Amino acid sequence: MRKDTASPLRFQPRLAATAFHLLLLAAVLALFAGRKPGLFRSQAILDLLPGFYSHVSNFALSYLFFAGVGFAWLMTGVRVHALVLAALVLGGVNVAYELLLPLLNTRDPMDAVHGVAGTLLGLAWLLILRRFGLRRAPDPGT
Repeated sequence: MRKDTASPLRFQPRLAATAFHLLLLAAVLALFAGRKPGLFRSQAILDLLPGFYSHVSNFALSYLFFAGVGFAWLMTGVRVHALVLAALVLGGVNVAYELLLPLLNTRDPMDAVHGVAGTLLGLAWLLILRRFGLRRAPDPGT
């Protein structure tokens, strides 16, 4: 016997929003892969920001984690203030780890800056996605 239960997903992403989200994730992964010389390392980025690839891992990990988890949260109907609070916590943890906890790490303020930038860009994308890229999920009982 099948038991009907309500879906925890209150919203569905629009197709274009999902495609753009995946494109952003792929672009950030390509930046992360650029840490090593090769196909994904951009000379234009190095000319603009000479030390970027030294800190890109913090940027990429913060963005990928926040945008990935946040995308799922948006489907469940998490409110904006919860997203902002999560971004503040992630940014604060990043800064605290980079500046105060030298465990398996050297203190590096630029790593903290890049981590916070990744979190803020993730938050900006999630706010745009919430405003323009979601629609109410259909009621499974109908």
